[in-house]
Amino acid sequence: MKSYLEAVILDNFRNIKFAMLTFDRGLSIIYGNNAQGKTNVIEGIYLFAVGKSFRGAKDKDLIRFGSDRAQANIVFHDSTRMNEMCYRVFAEETRRKKELFLNRVKKKSMNEMLGNFHAALFCPEHLSIVKDEPALRRNFLDNAICQLKPTYVRALSEYAKVLEQRNSLLKNHEEYSPEQFESMMEILDEKFVDSGSFITVTRAKYLRRLFEYANKYMQDMTMGAESLSFEYLCSITDYGENNYEDFSYVKNTYFIRLADKKERERFAGLSLSGAHRDDFVIYLNGKNARLYCSQGQQRSIALALKLAEGELSRECTGEYPVFLLDDVFSELDKRRKEYIMSGFGDRQIILTTCEKNDFADVHDALKIETEDGKFRFTEGLERQFEYDLTEEEKEFRKSYVYSCRKE
Repeated sequence: MKSYLEAVILDNFRNIKFAMLTFDRGLSIIYGNNAQGKTNVIEGIYLFAVGKSFRGAKDKDLIRFGSDRAQANIVFHDSTRMNEMCYRVFAEETRRKKELFLNRVKKKSMNEMLGNFHAALFCPEHLSIVKDEPALRRNFLDNAICQLKPTYVRALSEYAKVLEQRNSLLKNHEEYSPEQFESMMEILDEKFVDSGSFITVTRAKYLRRLFEYANKYMQDMTMGAESLSFEYLCSITDYGENNYEDFSYVKNTYFIRLADKKERERFAGLSLSGAHRDDFVIYLNGKNARLYCSQGQQRSIALALKLAEGELSRECTGEYPVFLLDDVFSELDKRRKEYIMSGFGDRQIILTTCEKNDFADVHDALKIETEDGKFRFTEGLERQFEYDLTEEEKEFRKSYVYSCRKE
């Protein structure tokens, strides 16, 4: 059975008092004016893929004004069963901690939830992958890889911890004798290099495969007129080298670079090299996309990267993720809009848009209108019962779909 998202349930989440939405196994379109709740639905779903708001919001920001808690649930299917996940947060004055559930079993942290539900998100903020600072590109890579590799999640956590310790030691080095400083730094450097090398190598391997797919999608979108490539900028090697996938090489180079920068780091009071300073440059037709691309081209690049992310997820898990495309049509030409609407029948896509004209000719989709945090099915509801469902699934759909219609 194909994996897919069955439903999302949002309770006092952002501007949504209560909503229960089921989705088509193919294309679902949520439309309405700006600031009505479309992106809030996408945010509520994507929480379960990466464990945090893609908007950078704190948990308290998810709570609807006047409420003391917010809750998001998703129901999704993998190849064997139906699953449910719950994310519940409370206002600070309640002094209650966040609650997380997987199939109604309480979990201690989001790390225990990650890897069960997979989604690839495109949103306007992802233009920053192309045009903004390196930290945003690293964050894009880390979010994608964390869904697929639990070992990578642990490596990031270990690296962040030892980086903080290392920076603290460098900043306060005058409080220690030279012997004490060297002894403590040697211990930290072993952990720093091990986790940092793993992160760098994993990113390099992921990027190589990502751009193989992204280039294919970009050429498809533009009928061969535009192609993508990249250059990995690793802070512990000289730019232009291409053996970042060799763990032994990267690890040895880490130690060499740390030794070379020992005095500079002590003077600066922070770590000057490492995975926290890596970056990559995107090229469109051989030119730096950050410098030479239009807004529409940057949006197309970000979309191609997200579609490629889905391919790598399929390679790893055997299934495509759910594609969440928020405000995807802005600044795209007609050809690229048609490509998105017609080219992915084997994938589940949930997209949002402001303009009805964007999908006027699309009839094989579920369409949901939103206004002021309320939702109404306007077309395609009958498709919800065309699938070969179990009795449990049929009852679930009926209760959720008709509850939504009453809203």
